[in-house]
Amino acid sequence: MEKQELREWVRAQGAIAPEESRQVVEGVFGWMSQRLPGTVSAFLAMSGEVDLSPLFTDLPGWRWVLPRVEPNRTVTFRDRDVPREIHPFGMDQPVDLGPVIAVSEIDVFLTPGLAFDVGGGRLGNGGGFYDRILAARRTDALSVGITVERRVVDEVPMLDHDQRIDWLATENGVIRCLPSP
Repeated sequence: MEKQELREWVRAQGAIAPEESRQVVEGVFGWMSQRLPGTVSAFLAMSGEVDLSPLFTDLPGWRWVLPRVEPNRTVTFRDRDVPREIHPFGMDQPVDLGPVIAVSEIDVFLTPGLAFDVGGGRLGNGGGFYDRILAARRTDALSVGITVERRVVDEVPMLDHDQRIDWLATENGVIRCLPSP
């Protein structure tokens, strides 16, 4: 399946149920609880994404930052407590206020996507925002794809610039991604 066909297939599946979202969050909570607190990039769920917001209060020892798409189409990160606005793409994001948190300060990237595979392949919406973010991260920073099991496919088509994730979180738990040799 080509990327656009896969995007259409995922979007046709509809929303993620609150119970599915809760189960994914429980797994991520368990996974993160086994690590030393640091700085984590989360996202504010759009339609069809897992709502990670319970983690903000369930894991108070972590510093939570959120992405902001700037007018020049770059992404910056701000503390989650900054007031929010609706971006023209339709997602909530922090307003242009407070310090920008450098990508190099982020230890864990909770990464949205339309579909994933167990080899770390990720299909986004097509803007390349997270590919650029993940390409710029520290080598020891971890990326965790956040989705539901029905959106894990055999293989996500990957181009040279596409970035793989390290871990995959679904309602069945969090697993280490092992790219094919």
